Amino acid sequence: MAKKTLSPNILFEDSHLMVLSKPAGLLSQGEIKGDPNLVDWARQYLGRHYVGLIHRLDRNTSGLMLVAKRTKAARRLTDALQAGQICRTYLGWVLGPMKSAVRWSHCLAKDERKNQVRVLAKSGERGKSAVLSAKPVASGRWKGQAITLVAFNLETGRSHQIRAQAAYEGFPILGDSKYGAPKNFPRPALHSAQISFPHPMTKEAMSFRDELPVDMKELKIKGARNS
Repeated sequence: MAKKTLSPNILFEDSHLMVLSKPAGLLSQGEIKGDPNLVDWARQYLGRHYVGLIHRLDRNTSGLMLVAKRTKAARRLTDALQAGQICRTYLGWVLGPMKSAVRWSHCLAKDERKNQVRVLAKSGERGKSAVLSAKPVASGRWKGQAITLVAFNLETGRSHQIRAQAAYEGFPILGDSKYGAPKNFPRPALHSAQISFPHPMTKEAMSFRDELPVDMKELKIKGARNS
């Protein structure tokens, strides 16, 4: 059987940027193994080497990504990201019954060798501040366990931030075995669902949504109810 080709969907494009929907399984950018990735796809699509990747998604996280076509647009969008002007909302199924909205603030450290992040519990350890808010939007059961569909709004953009913070607080992402969840779902059930930002040239307010992919949507159909 031929291997399925993973390609993003283009939700918006102009001469300065693209908003893409990345499927789960596609790398954001290349690595040593040479697996297909979004940057190489964009280079082929645009017919040029330069691709301004403004932020990344983990390989098995699906959803919205913002890509600049030119260096000026990339610089301005990166400045907007650092200034907190690019707002991102993720939807994730977590294990456990989350009853109310919360705001989590932790200090994270990444083990580059293991590609894994841990929350620092001791004061004085070196790490990076990580802040997000989380709000339950649906609930149900999956394979005998309570699950909650949670909207995560990032205030910082750290590697594996949602996955590490949610696990530390007792709500690991469904299927995220790296952060303590059982391997009872094919991937971490996490999706970049909404992004808003000022256009780098016109300053127009831009906002895009990406509906849940089939695998996460079927979870809702099979067991969850709106809360």
